[in-house]
Amino acid sequence: MNDKQYKNEPITLSEQNCTKKSIELYVFIDPLCNNCWDFSTLLKKFHLEYGQYFSSTFIPVNRYYTTKKLLEKRPSQLSFVWEKTASRSDILCDDHLWIDNKELYPYYSAIAIKAAELQGRTAGVNYLKKLQEYYFLMDFDITKKDVLIQCAEEIAIDVKEFIEDLHSPLSIKAFQCDIKVTKEMHVTEIPSIVFFNENIEEEGLKVTGFESYQTYVNILKLMTNTELQKQELPELVEFIKFQPFVTIKELCTIYEKSTQQIELELKKLILLREVKKIVRKEHTFFQYIGDTKKRPSIC
Repeated sequence: MNDKQYKNEPITLSEQNCTKKSIELYVFIDPLCNNCWDFSTLLKKFHLEYGQYFSSTFIPVNRYYTTKKLLEKRPSQLSFVWEKTASRSDILCDDHLWIDNKELYPYYSAIAIKAAELQGRTAGVNYLKKLQEYYFLMDFDITKKDVLIQCAEEIAIDVKEFIEDLHSPLSIKAFQCDIKVTKEMHVTEIPSIVFFNENIEEEGLKVTGFESYQTYVNILKLMTNTELQKQELPELVEFIKFQPFVTIKELCTIYEKSTQQIELELKKLILLREVKKIVRKEHTFFQYIGDTKKRPSIC
């Protein structure tokens, strides 16, 4: 299929993952992309308000980068990256060679996500979010093995199993499958989402780039062919309670409030000793003070 010039593009998929919900979202993101970090917040809001209609499968798409600094690629160059990666199949499947090959470091975090995902879809999603937090908010180098392991420890998955899977051909092959799916769906820009309904014979709908929140809601309504019932967002303190930490920008996006409004609410929660403010380097975020052990993730 030739690439088209418009954003919303029909697309087919030979095989779909089984899901109990009527709509499946294939979400293509780069864990180290600023746009994808912002998009993750939008997607979190989408899950909170309309998550009863869909489930998500995340496809990590890594572009070349150096430590602490992204080397941005034009969208047209992504296909070249996939071809180059696919041609390395023999190297990637050798668990002794790939980890010491500096050329393959850009894919290390993606393979780590696949390793976590072997412990379940939720584990994979939580691991992806933790990687993003480490990179964007805490400035960690997520190409380092000890950092990847620390992320696994924080989301309370089986760390021993994760370390084994990090070097397993299963994780590498899963990553290669993601590359194949990305190519089959002609994804040349990130973030991108492909919406599929439960009828495997019908085409999906691909939305390329970062669109407005209402665009995704409208597409979900179109795909379900029903009047959507919007769920109420949790109280601010309840949302913060089930997150490792949050930023003002994230809260503004989810609750559609101004910075001043969110700051005022956070000040009240700080006075009530329900939330604390944490400053690390140039980053400021907020964390729930209560018991955070074994808390689930909202999205």
